[in-house]
Amino acid sequence: MPFKSILFPVDFSERSRAIVPHVQAACDRFKSALTLLRIVQVPVMAYGAIDSPIVFDFPLDDVIEDSKQRLREFAASFPGISVSCVVQEGDPGICIAERAGEWKTDLIMMPTRGHGPFRAALLGSVTAKVLHDAHCAVWTDAHCENPTLNHTDWRTIVCAIDTEAEAVRLIEYAAHLVKDVNAKLYLAHAVPSPEAGASRYMGGELTEFLKDTARQTIARIESELGTSFNVCLEAGGVSEVVARAARAHESDLVLIGRGLLPAFAGRFRSHVYSLVRDMPCPVLSV
Repeated sequence: MPFKSILFPVDFSERSRAIVPHVQAACDRFKSALTLLRIVQVPVMAYGAIDSPIVFDFPLDDVIEDSKQRLREFAASFPGISVSCVVQEGDPGICIAERAGEWKTDLIMMPTRGHGPFRAALLGSVTAKVLHDAHCAVWTDAHCENPTLNHTDWRTIVCAIDTEAEAVRLIEYAAHLVKDVNAKLYLAHAVPSPEAGASRYMGGELTEFLKDTARQTIARIESELGTSFNVCLEAGGVSEVVARAARAHESDLVLIGRGLLPAFAGRFRSHVYSLVRDMPCPVLSV
């Protein structure tokens, strides 16, 4: 599944600059055309009635021209790659998803944000908006203060799956991806932890039953697809189990399903934000 077109929203932050090697590697790997997108957002303050905003004297034309120049300079970070530079005015979260759809983008690559003491608990609002609205694949960096460059080569991939119909699509997608990039793949699945009372009275039998049921379901899906991947199966929270698998196998990428619905549905897709937030390496959501 080659990503022929990659969209990289740029805000000239340190985190944007930090993922340049990842974007470069993806473009080289898939022979992709790259579009750098800078969204200029006009600051608006409202006084009195909400429907009567007062826009300060904002030098929009000057800011756009300055952004174009900075974006052209930023494009020099991608030698040997076909790069287009686009500057637009608007809301970043909305514009990124809309432009990706309009341009039939295959992959959006962007850093996660979030600021201050709550960074560990929250994704940036732009990242969350794009994850919710975009219909193409979205790559996000590891949501930590100092993401490393150790994961530019996709040698090991952990694919987080549920046991619903979505798992079929995701395993099939993963099988094509690892073939394209010559990577090793592990499937990771979390079964619910029983409540303390149930564990005490059943001696862990319920957990083992859930694990056996999940193993059988995953084996059936893989049999139908003709795949045979190693499976990491544990009881616990979804993001917790997947993160442990990613660390144990020194994963370069975690693959998750986002579905195609405007709102997330199902146990697994309801954990998209926490999966992106908690992983020790970049996440590709599809």
